[in-house]
This record gives sequence, structure tokens and C-alpha cells, in this order.
Amino acid sequence: VYHLEDIVEQTGYVLEKDSEYCQKILEEEEEVSIFITQKGGKTLEHQEVIVRDSSSSWDLGPDLDHFSSRTRQALQLMNPNKINVDLLVDLLDYLDKSPQFADVDGAVLVFLPGLAHIQQLYDVLSSDKRFREKNRYKIVALHSTLSSKDQAAAFTVPPAGVRKIVLSTNIAETGVTISDVVFVIDSGKTKENKYHESSQMSSLVETFVSKASALQRQGRAGRVRNGFCFRLYPKYRFDAFMDYSIPEILRVPLEELCLHIMKCQYGSPEDFLSRALDAPQPQSVSNAVNLLRKIGACQPNNHILTPLGHHLASLPVNVKIGKMLIYGAILGCLEPIATIAAAITEKSPFSTPMNRKEEANLAKAALAIANSDHLTMYNAYMGWKSSQTEGTRAEMLYCRKHFLNRTALITIEDVKHELMKMMEQAGFWSSRSFSSRSKQQAASLSKQQICILNAALTAGLYDSVARVLCNPSVDGLERVACTVETPQGRAQVHPSSVNRSLQVHGWLLYQEKVKYTKIYLRDTTLISPFPMLLFGGDIDIQHREKLVSLDGWIHFQAPVRIGVIFKHLRKLMDFLLERKLENPRMNLEGDTTIQVILDLIKSEHTA
Repeated sequence: VYHLEDIVEQTGYVLEKDSEYCQKILEEEEEVSIFITQKGGKTLEHQEVIVRDSSSSWDLGPDLDHFSSRTRQALQLMNPNKINVDLLVDLLDYLDKSPQFADVDGAVLVFLPGLAHIQQLYDVLSSDKRFREKNRYKIVALHSTLSSKDQAAAFTVPPAGVRKIVLSTNIAETGVTISDVVFVIDSGKTKENKYHESSQMSSLVETFVSKASALQRQGRAGRVRNGFCFRLYPKYRFDAFMDYSIPEILRVPLEELCLHIMKCQYGSPEDFLSRALDAPQPQSVSNAVNLLRKIGACQPNNHILTPLGHHLASLPVNVKIGKMLIYGAILGCLEPIATIAAAITEKSPFSTPMNRKEEANLAKAALAIANSDHLTMYNAYMGWKSSQTEGTRAEMLYCRKHFLNRTALITIEDVKHELMKMMEQAGFWSSRSFSSRSKQQAASLSKQQICILNAALTAGLYDSVARVLCNPSVDGLERVACTVETPQGRAQVHPSSVNRSLQVHGWLLYQEKVKYTKIYLRDTTLISPFPMLLFGGDIDIQHREKLVSLDGWIHFQAPVRIGVIFKHLRKLMDFLLERKLENPRMNLEGDTTIQVILDLIKSEHTA
């Protein structure tokens, strides 16, 4: 086993001061807004980013004293949070040039955290003249999303004299065995499912592996004969790894799990999960059950799924995203909703370079639509799609002009197709009826389409809703930050949002709440009362006060019959989902209930 210090020493790798793998910009940063009052009382908002933690560099121990100063300097400067692709390529080249390894036949298995890194290294190797020779190298990617034909290539033994280089995620750690592997290169990173309490969203986060995983990876090199393992991290970093990784049940949201427990009729999820080997906190389980009740997936007083809950249990996605997709399909706007859902689960296509924040915000504002970050993302995506028809140069130009991340857009497109395929398999949508309609959707969104998209977004993101507190500036010229009220207290709309200085009476859906110096809402959409009354929480009618309230804190002044009508419409929708459950082939297009609901949503802004 060789560690980073041995690899740098042996390959002669030199880390330049201006290399992207140097620690210049440290990872952990915090946004701080400073308000400066000028003469005449005008206030300016000035934003700065403060580095929270500067101790992430390697701390060189005494064990490295006998290494050259070049190696010690490289280790001191190298960013531990970035996978050094240059060093990786040099190491692959070194395996073929050094007398120690040149005569050793066998494949190289490179462990990388995810598909993006595999793609990056694949592109680098394919364009590097040292690795272009087909009769000398065979580069293969191995990832769970690749086709079985592509995966099969990883297992075939190449002709003598050809070195097979397999780029893989942790799928090759325990899932599969490639018998001709002699060299393992371990980046020491993996992607883990982590849940963010603040956003109630789970995401794949890149983390260092555990000792158990590192040893498992090392063992892949010696399956059939002696092998070699190269670790792209120092020995003392390995010693500091956790012994085992934290079980997934303790670090992911439990809604989907609770949904399946109820679907299988195993009784209370709290009791059932208390018997697990690593039982999650009871609070986490009851939070999950409460969320399922809040979004209408299970009944209020017992552990029985509603028709919506049964449909959600058949979709392998976060329950909020699932609900958004179901209602997107029912309301006939699945394509834009799937695009927005993909952007929510992956990452926003907008990039904000540190030193050009204001420019990036202005570029985003140019694409802004309907006081909605979510629809602005869709607008940016549609603009990117139409720029592609004019060739690669036009596409690159469009991305540069609007500060868009092209890789993120490509990922969003891939995930969108996956989500739509999943909805088709669940019987909520048909690709045949879509192709004819999609042609006319390239034009900008009409007012009525926006109302319907907002309704589907409300169905998915509700109860993340806040009331806008209107406090316009005295002279009407100065831009005041948008402040909102949530059940947990006040917050401010994040400066990167298109609604950062919104001053209207209304309601904002938001994607996540983050805490910096203040509590901020990220990615918001201005919505009207009808979608909340249709798809929101419990409706309570206070007859004497003529009030219709949701979840006890959102109040609307309205005649009693309005509340009764909305309660009845919800029952009709439940009945519709129940019939769909009994007959998955049932076509919901043109259904009278849906038609009434669509007309109602559209009428709110024409009234």
C-alpha cells in the first residue's frame, strides 16, 4: 500500500502555486451582509464572504521528515477536499514507465466518488496523447446508471499488452469483482446520502471513506494474485478515518421508509423502527410521520395510507418531489415540473462566482419570470435548449452571458428524463401524447400556464410557506430586503433570489431555510391563495369571524361557503386518486374534476 506522500515522491509530481489543486479558496465560507448608512440616510447593502474554517490543510507529522522538500511542500499546499486529477494521470503514466511496475500485467481500478468525476477523468485520459493508443490502453467506466453493455466491458480481459483502466464508484467495492485487477487507485472519497434538516431534502454529499471501506478497496487489488494499492491521501489521514461509516438509517430522512412500513401494514413506524439494529431517534421517526400527515399521505389519526400515500410509495423519490410530480402530471404540466424537480434535487443551474456576485444576480434577474426562482430556472433551461439548436458556440455563449453552469444543465436534463420515465411507468403520463404538445411549449410561459405551474409547485413544497411582510422604502427608490414571517419566526429572502427586494402582500413558497448571520429563505416563488387552499394543510372554517384558515396560522377572510367548496374539491381529488389506484391505466386527461380545478386556478388571475 502506498500513500499520497509515497506517490508524490515516486512520480516526481510538482504542485504549482497557481494550480487549481492548491488551497487558495477555502471550502467553508459564510455570507455576511453589512448595511452601510451613507449621508442623507440612504443605506447600501454590502455582501462579503467570510472564511469559517482555515484549518483544513494537511498537518504534516514528523513521519514525513525523510521525504524530499518538494513532496513536503506539495502535501502542505494540496487541497485535501479536491481530487487531484493531474496527479492521478501522472500516476497512471508512472505505472507504465517505472521499472518496478512496467512489466506487471493487469488492470487498474480507480475509485472515484461519482459519475461527474468519472466523466472528468475519462475526458482527460481520452484527450491525453499518452493514453490515446487503443492497442495500449482500454479505458472503461463503471457506474450503476450506465447501460449493461458499457458495464460488461469492465469485466472482459483485454489482449496481452493492453492495460485496462476501470473508472468506478464504490459499486466495485463490494458489489462486483473484476478478477484481473492488480492496481487499485483510491481517491478516498465516496458519495453518501445525507439529509439536511433545514431544507428537508436529501442529497448525495462527497465525504471521506471509512477505514473499513478503504481496506475493502485495497483488497480489490489482490483477489487473484498480489496487487498494489495507491491511496491519494496521506497515511495519517487514513489513521484519522472513522472505523465504519454511519448507517444510512441514521443519516437520511425517514419519510420514504415510514411510507413503505405503512404500505406493508406493519403498524406504527415508531414501534417498528425501534426494533432496528441501529434504531433512529424516536423524534426523527415522528417528524417523518408528521410530514406524511401534513402532505396528506397518511390519515390524521392512524397509520393508514391515503390514495396519495399509496401513489407516493410507488415512486422512488423524496415524498415532496413525488407529490409535486403527481400533481404536475394531473394538471398537465409534467415537463416543466420535472425540470424544476430535477433542479431542486440536483443543483441550481445558476453559478455565482465569488468576485462577480452582483453581475451574476443581474444576469439571473434578466431571466426572471413571475416572481419565481423556480420558474426562472425553467426559463434559463428553456433558453439553453433553444440556444443548442444554433450550435455549440451559441450554447457556450448563452451559458457564459447568463452565468449558467452547463454541466448542471446537462445533469438537470438527464434527471428530468429519468423522472418523466418514472411517471410514465407509474401510469401518470404518456410520452405519446406529449411529443405533439411539447413543440408549442418552447414559447414563453403564458399567465395561465404560470398559475398552473405555481399550483403544482405549491402541492409539492407546501408547508414551506412564508407570509411577505410589506415594508416599502419611504422614498420608493431605495431597495429594501424582503422580510417574511414563518411559523418559526421571521426570515429574509436570500440576496441571490429574484424576490430579494419584493414588496407586495402575498405568500412565498420556499425551498430551504439556511442560517448564516441571519435566517434566509433560498429559492422562492410568489403564490396566491387558491393553490394553498387546494393543496395546502388542514382547512379550518371559523363561521363567526368568516375566516378560512390553513394549519392554524394562514388566515383568509372569506365567506364560509368558500372554505366548504375547497374542502369538497379536495375530497373529489382524493376520490380521483383512489380510482386511479384501482385502475392505473385510467386516463386523467379531460376528467371533469381536473377541468374544474384547472379553470378555478386560471380564473384567480383573470378575476
